[in-house]
Amino acid sequence: MSFDFIHNSLRHGLFHKEPDGISCFLPGSAISVCFQGQEVTLSVDDMSKSGKSWLNIYIDNLPVRVMRIDPDNQIYQLADDLEDVPHTLTLQKRTEAGFGTIKFTDLTTENGTFLPPPSPKPHKLMIIGDSITCGYGNEAQIPCDCDASRENNALAYSALLGDFLNAETLIVGASGTGCYQNFGGSKEGRMTDYFMENICPDLDQKALDPFEPEVIVVNLGTNDWSAPIEPTDYTNRYRNLTDFIRSRYPAAELFCVIGPMNLGPSPYLEALVRTLQEEGDTHIHFMEFPLIKRPEEGMGGSGHPSIKKHHQMAVQLSEFIKQKCSNF
Repeated sequence: MSFDFIHNSLRHGLFHKEPDGISCFLPGSAISVCFQGQEVTLSVDDMSKSGKSWLNIYIDNLPVRVMRIDPDNQIYQLADDLEDVPHTLTLQKRTEAGFGTIKFTDLTTENGTFLPPPSPKPHKLMIIGDSITCGYGNEAQIPCDCDASRENNALAYSALLGDFLNAETLIVGASGTGCYQNFGGSKEGRMTDYFMENICPDLDQKALDPFEPEVIVVNLGTNDWSAPIEPTDYTNRYRNLTDFIRSRYPAAELFCVIGPMNLGPSPYLEALVRTLQEEGDTHIHFMEFPLIKRPEEGMGGSGHPSIKKHHQMAVQLSEFIKQKCSNF
């Protein structure tokens, strides 16, 4: 009998039930499982057959392995020399949906036993953004080193923010996407459309777990400013998004942030947030990440934030959220 992921795992993020397991596609999606034993083996499938999906493996909250999901190999022994005591195993998707969807199909522990899953964190956080939110290129060693292996969502500001706030975190991120227009000016597959027309219906209809965030962070605008744009097109579309979020999550604290690659949208976004506050929304806030300082803050791939910069961003935003939200 295969492992029961529905009842014996804690899922972090958006998961779908499959005939032979559970699947996920968003960056930072993870499962946590408790077991007692010396050995544990995972069966996982690269549903996209891209060979570009990567996992972080943690045992007892310590990183033990970074693993590429091989389309031609589904079985991976994760450990075989553990102490025969209770352990917590976490499998976290490092990479965004554009690099592939994965399906967990089985877990086994030879001569061991699985235990009830851990409890979820006390808070819920949702983050909507682009490549910065995904962690694109954050582990790059040289500026052009940007393949899937160099994207580690665990060290992006988005996942770190969830850690700092002790929150279950749903990260809705996709590289190249924008609010009104994507990188280069395309309007097909904008993050605003993706979130409102794909992700939210998915959460309502197919997702295994409900998700009602206390805090929502939106970091959109960097790609909008990669091509000519009328600022009012950006702010009008951004308002469509905030109106949608407010109708769906009326009690959530909403943080509209921008940076650190391009601050062109900043004055227009700040003005929009001020207008919404003046109209009576006391639970919406604006914050700006300072531009990347080179070379002291490092450089990720294609001008993206380095691991060091992502950590600074997470510290800045977590402190700002704690100032505005008394329950954190």
